[in-house]
Amino acid sequence: MLVLLVDRLGDGVVVIGPDQAVVWMNRAMERLFGVSGYETIGMNAVEFISLCVSPNLQGGEDLKADFIGSCFFCENIPTRRYRISRNPCRGIWVEYSSTVIPSGPNRGARLDTFHVSQDSGRLETNLQEYRQRYDFLETVSSDLVVCLDPGLAIRSVSPSARLLLGYNPGDLAGKHLSSIMTPESIAEFQKACFLDRVSRGSTGRSVLPGNVRTIEATLTDMQRQPVAVIFGFALVGDDEGNPAGTIAVAHRKSGNQSDEHLWQEVCSQFNRNIEHLACLGDRIKNPLAVIIGLAGMQDGAAARQIAEQAQIIDRIVTELDQGYVASLNVRQFLRKHYHLEDDAQPRVTPPKSGSA
Repeated sequence: MLVLLVDRLGDGVVVIGPDQAVVWMNRAMERLFGVSGYETIGMNAVEFISLCVSPNLQGGEDLKADFIGSCFFCENIPTRRYRISRNPCRGIWVEYSSTVIPSGPNRGARLDTFHVSQDSGRLETNLQEYRQRYDFLETVSSDLVVCLDPGLAIRSVSPSARLLLGYNPGDLAGKHLSSIMTPESIAEFQKACFLDRVSRGSTGRSVLPGNVRTIEATLTDMQRQPVAVIFGFALVGDDEGNPAGTIAVAHRKSGNQSDEHLWQEVCSQFNRNIEHLACLGDRIKNPLAVIIGLAGMQDGAAARQIAEQAQIIDRIVTELDQGYVASLNVRQFLRKHYHLEDDAQPRVTPPKSGSA
């Protein structure tokens, strides 16, 4: 009765004998991994895991390594979570564990279970929700959103393509990126994609949103006129971490020279203000330390008042220090996202708060 009950479970179950050979498995195990119990009974357990189980799991090599080690040391394997990569069970998550019989005539035998994760359906629901959110953002965005396959063929384009380039989004689906981007910009884009992969030490593994890179590019509208844009993109990987495509956003670059000049002036002034904050703090602290030192050498009410006023000044300088640090953080943000120029670097060491 127990065998019949286990055989009807939705979770995969494998019994391994003391000689480390497969003794029995249930039908759920056969369905999950596409194996036949008749063909695997008597197979060495390490061989069974290596040939029938680990190739069908994402990260299956880790499971195989854990299993070999546990057999050698006769240890249990705590719960590990893997995703099945084979059809028709592709995308299902299982929680694997292995329990060893530590003593008695069956010492060394083990029970392996592959528990079908209860939230696997929820994961698929989350994926659908993310897709709906992406579609919504693509629809309402004023910037051009382009989804590309690994060969730079356009999978989809946001409705803003009409305003920016004059194209109907459906007319661009299936076309190569070169239909809306100049060859020079495509070359720069491919170079940036390559550098992105190299910088992360992989062949393209990425999970949305991934590392967002930004380049300046030139698109071409329906009349083949150039459109200067800031082209931000992130590489996307499939379930197994292989390159699956790219999601890019194109924001029109302002061509107003007066605006560009004003922006440069603001950046330069911002850098000067940061430098002045640092210098001001340093120039106040040295004489302030002398004043406090001299006051400490004197007695009486006047000396105490001097010390009290010096402490007030010290708190003000500390606030200046905090403003300096905050300004540095703002400048770092502007450099990262808005290409703030580095033409006016501070030439002083950042002051330390409360050093008076």
